Amino acid sequence: MIDFINYLRNALDLLLITVAIFFLLRFLKGSRAMHVLYGLLILGGVYLLGQALELQAFTTVVKGLAEAFLIISVIIFQQEIRRGLARLGVAPLFQRVFQADRDLVQDVVGAAYQLAAQRIGALIVITRQTGLKTIADRGTKLDAVVSSELIISLFNPYSPLHDGAIIITENRILSAGCLLPLSEREHPKEFGTRHRAGLGITEESDAIAIIVSEERGKVSLAYVGEVIRDMTKEQMIRQVSELMATLVKE
Repeated sequence: MIDFINYLRNALDLLLITVAIFFLLRFLKGSRAMHVLYGLLILGGVYLLGQALELQAFTTVVKGLAEAFLIISVIIFQQEIRRGLARLGVAPLFQRVFQADRDLVQDVVGAAYQLAAQRIGALIVITRQTGLKTIADRGTKLDAVVSSELIISLFNPYSPLHDGAIIITENRILSAGCLLPLSEREHPKEFGTRHRAGLGITEESDAIAIIVSEERGKVSLAYVGEVIRDMTKEQMIRQVSELMATLVKE
């Protein structure tokens, strides 16, 4: 019986390590920190080789370098670590139940495609569980009811607020002209500041970002650090509605 319990404990131990490594690689994929992980793996391999050859002085030096490397990495990549912790906090386990507001989706998506038809760039952020009050406070506060007409007017090239993003929470436009954090991951070269900002805010939160490209007249959707490009209006309505109506357990 004791042997069986020990077997289960060891199996659980290996399973947890495997899951942890999987999520670590998933989180680091495409980021600068991935190169740091490669460096640590190389140092680990050199350390094991030194131990196998019983090179005590050499392994001591390598171990010291690895420890210093870890401390320096935490300092250099604190932004990536902060984003990872923020995304952990909005994992399904911690989210509440959402209901899609059909009028909100229709107004926002409709405005995005009208802007795309006119080749006017736009960045629309819809919050879900995670609030973006800090970012919204840095923009121009509006606290206005969402409407297609208002969104289009805000992104008019002659509007002083057209360069930034608008943030929508609970069917109200909190702020306009907001500056968002830029994604530092590797993306296609044609992605400009607007796309990188849309991806950046979805890496740090569970918000949805609708991105209108003025160069291509196309609309894309960013969510959890990924982007779906060149969607039709019907596809966008369906996708945003599904994201806003995702049923998850508390």
